[in-house]
Amino acid sequence: MLIDRRVLVGCVLAVLLLAGARAGAQPPAPRPDTRLVEAQRALTRGELARAFELGSAYVKAHPREAPGRVLLARVHLERDELDQAYEELDRALRADPRNVDVLAYLGLVSGQLAASAFEHLATEAPGSARVLQLQGETFEAQDRRRDAETAYQAALNVQPDLLDALLPLAKLKRIRLACEDAIALYERAEAVKPTFDSAFGLGFCLAYMQDDAAAVTRYGQAVKRDPTAAVAWSGLGAALVKVGRTTDGVAALKRAVALEPGMSEPWYMLGMAYQATGDTVRSKAAFAKAEELRAATSPPR
Repeated sequence: MLIDRRVLVGCVLAVLLLAGARAGAQPPAPRPDTRLVEAQRALTRGELARAFELGSAYVKAHPREAPGRVLLARVHLERDELDQAYEELDRALRADPRNVDVLAYLGLVSGQLAASAFEHLATEAPGSARVLQLQGETFEAQDRRRDAETAYQAALNVQPDLLDALLPLAKLKRIRLACEDAIALYERAEAVKPTFDSAFGLGFCLAYMQDDAAAVTRYGQAVKRDPTAAVAWSGLGAALVKVGRTTDGVAALKRAVALEPGMSEPWYMLGMAYQATGDTVRSKAAFAKAEELRAATSPPR
């Protein structure tokens, strides 16, 4: 049976018209939310109330997005409302833990809150051990090590068992190799509370003073308190090799390079240990690795 051409053309036109009607019936695309951009412009112009109003509306519509909360935090910062700014940034961090803007502003606000708390503490309790300890931390952050040592010592003069002053003062002494003073401080810290820092510091200083047997004991305490500390395993391995316990030393040094493959010191000590056992192949390989790592970290000439 043949279909009349006019009927066929009519059917095609009808299908096309129906498709067009359906396409026209689709809802329009949603309009982009411009309130955040407008809020940023208002903040730039110094219109804080308008920026806060627009930012709040945006956050209400997009509660799981970080940018709106960052903007609200910036408004609070302009108003010197540090607590409210921190709260907004904390919510933003939970929404987007890797957001660079959130992390940057959170660091800024945290620093200002810390400074504010320190000023309050210094006003309420001038000359207290805690204030002097915090002054020491401030000096240390500024690389003013001598001033930091003076502040930490002043804190200990007020409170001799303040662990937060004992340990950093001992570390500063250790860094400049004043190991007798550092050992005395670390032992005082150990009497207050045994910590990884004090055990490691004692191990380092004892090894520097060539008391390797005592260094083995202290480094052993350090790795028990923090088995993930490659630097402590490296120190333990080196001390073990020096007291003639080469097999145990090699095991400790292998643990160190397994935890931190980029450390050159345990590789070098492995070379020394293998050399002592007559294993020239492994010794050369370990020395070569140590040299490679040192060259990679050396500043360009």
